[in-house]
Amino acid sequence: SAGQFIRLMTAMTTWVAPKEGCAYCHNLQNLADDSKYTKTVARKMIEMTRHINSNWKNHVAETGVTCYTCHRGNPVPTQVWFTPPPQEKGADFIGDNTGQNTPGKHVNMSSLPTDPLTPFLLEDKPIRVNGPTPLPSGNRHSIKQAEWTYSLMTHMSTSLGVNCTYCHNTRSFQTWEGGPPQRVRAWHGIRMARAINNDYMVGLTDTFPPHRKGELGDVAKVNCGTCHQGAY
Repeated sequence: SAGQFIRLMTAMTTWVAPKEGCAYCHNLQNLADDSKYTKTVARKMIEMTRHINSNWKNHVAETGVTCYTCHRGNPVPTQVWFTPPPQEKGADFIGDNTGQNTPGKHVNMSSLPTDPLTPFLLEDKPIRVNGPTPLPSGNRHSIKQAEWTYSLMTHMSTSLGVNCTYCHNTRSFQTWEGGPPQRVRAWHGIRMARAINNDYMVGLTDTFPPHRKGELGDVAKVNCGTCHQGAY
């Protein structure tokens, strides 16, 4: 109804652009005009929110999300990420830093790989590093691969304000038996973030202007901190 429509528009203004008001997305001389990129993005974000609340209940349950979950009164959520440029090699005698040893905000300023988001929340790289049997036949994952997984876990821990025991049975990190139910919810959350980035954010690449993109020309994407912002 018209009343429900106005209620949604008023709520979105408060949630996303309280200072800019309706003009952030609309041409005030013609509210039906779609010329502003922000209006195109907002329409896609409404679709994304509806998709999350309808199809990702394994993560958001009946609580669901709104525009405010990520935006908190900011036109651009404070915790989004862009794919970083390749790491500089440095001097030949130093060698390749393999994407780590440069403290980054997504890994709580540790020396772990600084971009755990591209391989796991955009791409579909394997996260598990434990094998069911001892080496050499049971586990072909390397220590380097394990560090990338720990990097993602550090990001998740910081984003939710919890430690490892929130999702894991620390007597056996790899087993699902006897673990907290939050681990299942986190499993769905990783896949939800990946789906949002690929199905909604990446598709808006041509819509966003250059000043809203990262150094490599990619759009802002979501991670665990985008919604949680330190609260589990």
